[in-house]
Amino acid sequence: MKPKKMLTVTLTGLFLFTGVLSVMADKPRAVPKENLDGIGATLAKQFTFEPFHPAMPDHLWMDAGGGRVSFLNFDRPVSEKGANLIFIGEGIKGRFCAEDQPDGGKTGYVHFHDLAKPAGAEHGHGGHKAAEGYWLRHIAVGQFEMMGTQFSPGIAHQFMPTKASRCS
Repeated sequence: MKPKKMLTVTLTGLFLFTGVLSVMADKPRAVPKENLDGIGATLAKQFTFEPFHPAMPDHLWMDAGGGRVSFLNFDRPVSEKGANLIFIGEGIKGRFCAEDQPDGGKTGYVHFHDLAKPAGAEHGHGGHKAAEGYWLRHIAVGQFEMMGTQFSPGIAHQFMPTKASRCS
């Protein structure tokens, strides 16, 4: 009898758990509904941080410590019934400077968001040179279209890239 292939996935990012999850590559794992409900309740208790002003109504945030955040991004405000999770992600605190962008964006940190919306701006995306905020990495959890862009499961390198100038 041939052994089944195992796929090992290191859990990092959103859940910030340290560990390794082994799953059968050829058969998805069944999770009872009551367990899924418990996961949602557990996550909701942790995602209470609000790093931006004004708040982003379609996001839930968790302070992960050390200048890092994890987030859940929904297709509409989370207060509305039927909000669907479309991205999970993480952020690293920094300045809107090319030299502060983690790995120059190669690892998916392509979107910068100011801590506070600049005067006259519609949103806090990008910002003024050297503004304080977070470099964000979005990870799509499904296949969908948003803002004229098609997303597939995985790191969304094309999620609203904000190009920063060098500050030094």
